[in-house]
Amino acid sequence: MRLKRIIAGYLLCAQAIACSDSAGSTASSIGDTAGSGGFASASAGSSNAGAGTSSTGVSGAGDESAGAPTNDAQGGAGDDPSSDYPGATELDVPVPTSGRAFVSLSDAQLVTPSGASKASSVWDLAFEGYDVFTNSGPSGDGMGAAFGPLDLSSFGSGSPPTVPFLSPDKAGGAFVDWYAYDGTTHVLYSRFHVYGVKRGSSLWKVQLITYYGLSLNAPTSAIYQLRYAELSSSVGATQTITVDGTAGGLSAPASAGSGCLNLTSGALSSLTVADAQASTDWDLCFRRDSISVNGEVGGPGDVSAVDLEAADTANEALAQVELETADSELQRFTQVTAESYAKSTFRGDHVVSAFETGSWLDPSASPPKPASQAWLVADSSGKKQFLVAFSAFEGATNSSPGTIVMHIKPVGQ
Repeated sequence: MRLKRIIAGYLLCAQAIACSDSAGSTASSIGDTAGSGGFASASAGSSNAGAGTSSTGVSGAGDESAGAPTNDAQGGAGDDPSSDYPGATELDVPVPTSGRAFVSLSDAQLVTPSGASKASSVWDLAFEGYDVFTNSGPSGDGMGAAFGPLDLSSFGSGSPPTVPFLSPDKAGGAFVDWYAYDGTTHVLYSRFHVYGVKRGSSLWKVQLITYYGLSLNAPTSAIYQLRYAELSSSVGATQTITVDGTAGGLSAPASAGSGCLNLTSGALSSLTVADAQASTDWDLCFRRDSISVNGEVGGPGDVSAVDLEAADTANEALAQVELETADSELQRFTQVTAESYAKSTFRGDHVVSAFETGSWLDPSASPPKPASQAWLVADSSGKKQFLVAFSAFEGATNSSPGTIVMHIKPVGQ
């Protein structure tokens, strides 16, 4: 089973199905359509469990706070002297105690959007507390996106690193870290975590088995297989189902439907981003690499979810995850009961960027410090790409990084 998944991933890469996108052709996910807000509302807040902080909102009066930069020329940018970031520009980014700091990657400087930040194209990255946002999806009306983490050695090349997709900001929650990514083979592996999903008084357990399947007899990504069982009164029969989350291909236009599942009935439906945002008839929607929950900013329903094994994610080595199969992890699924979730906190979706899913923070440090990794970022136009890394937080506390020392390098331009 595992070998078949690796071969399938390799074939996808060989056929350029899921290996490398241009800056303007990002992998789509729930909430990634510029201007539509996707599955998330423009005013949605976000949380970062790893940092123990939450942002206060995406836009509004708090965006241009007194602590934010006041003109486009501000910021401590200069040639980067570090051998770890050849060809990069170093920029100091003071993060205000409230509101956001905005960065233009093309100019490697701080900027201040005029009017509502969500509608502005002058910024590419925004920082609020320990959250990082791209100008995309629910965070902005631009075509920004990102992927990471990548090794810092990526700075040694003038070409963009090969990645399977670039992810816009999106509504995400319990399922945000469902996979481990192999940067060599460009394959996504399920972590086989067991998720709890609630709708009203009903509770289910869900385990993702694979991301790869066949479409028209060809190996294809975003063909999910999962198993689930109801736990409301007793443990119900285990159901196994295949969900088509291809959403029309890598560009995933807004008119293409996501694969949406109603856990009560087992019914599948294909819903566009707009249709899903207006419907309470689904519990989980699958769109490319993203899985959305129909609650909070994810949709109008009262569905919430939790990753029962979220605390284990940071310590799961890729080599370990690659060895896991549907058969080897079946007991992991069957032993979970309703009591397993007794102390869990269930939530709907919130705004998530590739920096949160890529764990840009070192979880072993208190206060947090940046991970020694790089990210590939598309600017707000979706036409330019940059390598970005972070080397220090100056004056950090448990709620704020203080001043972020970041490194920016244009690639493939």
